[in-house]
Amino acid sequence: MNIVVFSCLILYIPIRAIGLGVSIDFLYDTRDKKFVYFIFCWTFWIIGVVFAILSDFSELDSTKEFLLVLNAMFAAIGTIFFVGGIFKYFMTVSLKIIIAIIISFILTTFLLYLYINYTLSILFSSNFLNVAMFSTYVVPPLKKKEFIEYMGKSIRWFYLLIIMSLIYLPSSIYILFSWESFGLYDSEDTLLILINYIPPIVANVLIIILLVHLEYTISTREKFILKDKYSHNLGNIMQVIYSSADIIKTVAKLEKEQEDILKLVEGKCKEASQIIKEIRSIK
Repeated sequence: MNIVVFSCLILYIPIRAIGLGVSIDFLYDTRDKKFVYFIFCWTFWIIGVVFAILSDFSELDSTKEFLLVLNAMFAAIGTIFFVGGIFKYFMTVSLKIIIAIIISFILTTFLLYLYINYTLSILFSSNFLNVAMFSTYVVPPLKKKEFIEYMGKSIRWFYLLIIMSLIYLPSSIYILFSWESFGLYDSEDTLLILINYIPPIVANVLIIILLVHLEYTISTREKFILKDKYSHNLGNIMQVIYSSADIIKTVAKLEKEQEDILKLVEGKCKEASQIIKEIRSIK
């Protein structure tokens, strides 16, 4: 295996391990099921890289070929879970459909490997991966206005992710039509290797940043929505209490002690109103 390729594969592991850790942390904090998709995504991506590295240490061609098939297959499965996790932000995603797609994909991959050859099996997996990843950039933005509003400032990281994919696209097309091996594991073209690996490595980092930034954006948005909702409701409650106290003071004959209590209630209502105004002014 080319040393540059080997170095890039090794670099994938800590980056994806960080992505896995971030996803586990978000799942623990939010209990949001979409992070289960991302956990599977990073896990399959890591295992896929491990298969690629192990293939370099295999002396038997048949074992090496099988490991490379697993490498491409696990990379594609990880991408399916990634797409499912991204879609979860914007629409309802059925886990049963995801599992059905994965099972169909695995069966097709192994049938191609067993009855045709490992090259076609890997080619199928790599193209499936590209199509799945491409859908991530096409489907969510179809409702452009809602998508931009939902993403907020996180949209810049989404656009950078698209740019990295577009940079990667030429090498992917070249590999497809020149029948170069998946991953360029035996290639000696250093420039092509760098074009094939650097954008995806950067894209992995951008995915982590996007997830963190998007969760922060969503969390901040929800906090402001709750702030407006609760401050509005509390304001209405304070207004009712204050108005009731004013009516009682006007229509009822009260003793001095009772008047003092009503004045205390009115005073506290004014204090509460001032606090509510301060809460509403928080940016």
